[in-house]
Amino acid sequence: MRYSREIVVCMVAVGLLAGSARAQSIPGVGGANNAMNGMSGMTGMSGMTGGSGLMGGMLPGVTSASSGNVAGVLSYCVQNNYVSGNGAAAALSGLTGQQGVTSSGDYTAGQQGQLMIGNGNAFSLSSLKAGLKQKMCNAVLSRAQKLL
Repeated sequence: MRYSREIVVCMVAVGLLAGSARAQSIPGVGGANNAMNGMSGMTGMSGMTGGSGLMGGMLPGVTSASSGNVAGVLSYCVQNNYVSGNGAAAALSGLTGQQGVTSSGDYTAGQQGQLMIGNGNAFSLSSLKAGLKQKMCNAVLSRAQKLL
């Protein structure tokens, strides 16, 4: 009896983890972001950049974000000190100087920490722990520099 109860508990835990990983692609569901909160302290994962996003796909890629959204998220990152320096300032200045960038809805969403990941879906940086926010912001800075 005891073993079957432990098996059921394990199966439920696995189901919850799998469900929260799929929730990232569902608009309006915060489960994946909440699941990521506990992962910033994991070791041995800092160099992983495979898959379609950062850390082997656990964080979204930034290549599908518009110039306006990249500029907005970079502004969020600079204002919250997740990236700094001349490179960040130059990239932000260069993108915001482009016509139509700061007047877009994607720019406004980005300033609030919302990375637009395609099909109208947004990924909120605000729910990540600082270490993951910094990784995302560095990826956004890199993308911004490539867009110039």
